[in-house]
Amino acid sequence: MAEEGPVVFTRRASGLVREVGIFTAMAIGLTHTIGGGINNYMVQMPYSAPGSSVSGAFAIAGLVTIITAISYSMLGVAMPRTGGDYIYISRGINPVLGFITSWGFWLTELLSLGIIAYIDIPFFGTAFRIYGSASGSQSAFDTATTLTENTGVILTLAVLICIVSAIVTYLGTRVYSWIINIGLLCGIAGSIAMVGYFLIRTGQPYSELWDSVYGSGTYNAIMTNPNAITSWATVESGMGATLQASIVCVWAYIGFTAAAYMGGEVKNPSKGMIWAVTGAAALIIAYYLLLSFLVYGKVGDEFLYKYNYMFKEQLPVLKTYINNPSGPILPAFACALTTNHSIQMLIALSGAIWLLNDIPAFFLVCSRLVFSWSFDRFFPEKFAEVNDRFHSPHYAILLTMFGGFFGIWMAHGDTWVAALDTTVLYIFAVMFGCLSAAVLPYIRRDIYEKSPSIEIGGIPLMTIAGTMGFVANMFLLWNGAVGMVSNLSNCFYECVWMGLGLVVFIAFWNYNRKRGVDTSKIYAEIPPA
Repeated sequence: MAEEGPVVFTRRASGLVREVGIFTAMAIGLTHTIGGGINNYMVQMPYSAPGSSVSGAFAIAGLVTIITAISYSMLGVAMPRTGGDYIYISRGINPVLGFITSWGFWLTELLSLGIIAYIDIPFFGTAFRIYGSASGSQSAFDTATTLTENTGVILTLAVLICIVSAIVTYLGTRVYSWIINIGLLCGIAGSIAMVGYFLIRTGQPYSELWDSVYGSGTYNAIMTNPNAITSWATVESGMGATLQASIVCVWAYIGFTAAAYMGGEVKNPSKGMIWAVTGAAALIIAYYLLLSFLVYGKVGDEFLYKYNYMFKEQLPVLKTYINNPSGPILPAFACALTTNHSIQMLIALSGAIWLLNDIPAFFLVCSRLVFSWSFDRFFPEKFAEVNDRFHSPHYAILLTMFGGFFGIWMAHGDTWVAALDTTVLYIFAVMFGCLSAAVLPYIRRDIYEKSPSIEIGGIPLMTIAGTMGFVANMFLLWNGAVGMVSNLSNCFYECVWMGLGLVVFIAFWNYNRKRGVDTSKIYAEIPPA
């Protein structure tokens, strides 16, 4: 019997199993993505990015998203391994670049995990507020106030959500699949109701709808508030504002590539990766564009701006207009479309459930990135250990949980700034992921031939999509960097983090060489399934 060669990776098999079907793979992308961006920031952009065309910003980011999705789908078929673009870039371009980009994206995921966990609690508060309106229960109003204004409670519950999500992820992909698929269907039910009522109420003025739910004269009180009028008068529309808003819209799209990080656990990756990445991206883009057109066509950016202004700058005054006013989140404005309390509760809860669905998906991506580094011997190998019963990387999940706690703390400081920072790091990663797709057919022909070898005019589709994605994402990266100039401290911290990643990579490179590991062979091969 011929002797087996030396073990290049941590072990000869990953220990992960292909249990994720196409529907669940798509659900991972949908649940990771649909949440805070559309339910929270979409209705805050008139105030946070004044003068922007929100629908236009979502369209710009959506165009870049679909191009990137095509690139990642083809890469996922060629290299169906856990780790996503860490694998694509390290094998297709350069190991150092692959590690650094994924190191930055890992921080993106951790901070986003914290942001979503933190802002989800007020969404549940809105549901209690609606129940209070229906039942007249003062205790429901009190609960709503606690969940929307008591930062101690919000922080505690956010941490609890993080812990429960870690347990769900630890129990393996079978348990996770059941839970996330149910959550997806619940979110879809509320979204259908919300879109349906936006379409049904097209002929009725929004002012009447708002007053019928939140009290007679409240719409006009907000619109005619002197300070809100003065602030609105300073807003100037322009393409520059729209381009800047597109950066936060990119944050709303982060996650459509989630299934790529589960490449070693997706059944039939030749079909599954295409549906899970490009299919999910197409559905998300369609939903975002439809909803942004409906919301801004019905509610209007002026009312959204003034409500945001009053909630953030004149909350005591707003409370004299509306009893226990909701924060500026999408369900609060959508619930004005009907006086049916059951439908209102469905809409409000679906917003909270969409956000809640995000958290386990973040855990999957973060833990699989840590696992893939460790499996390549460029992170403590303990984190590559897989549970024998649930086939989950338990130590990587535990590390993700503590990273999520840090993200919650960051979100408590300033969720808008945290979203902008994470978006820049995300774009940096997918930009080079697209570059890997562009060059792979020429520098790693052996890997490219495992993908759908579609060519247009003799040029591989992977190269065309990858080149377009690289250029488009580079433009967004530059635009995002311009937006961060006003806060150079954030740029400094990001540079420090990326520098730390470089130190980690160099340290493990030297450590591996000293113990006789041929590091060049690691990145010359695709990890075993």
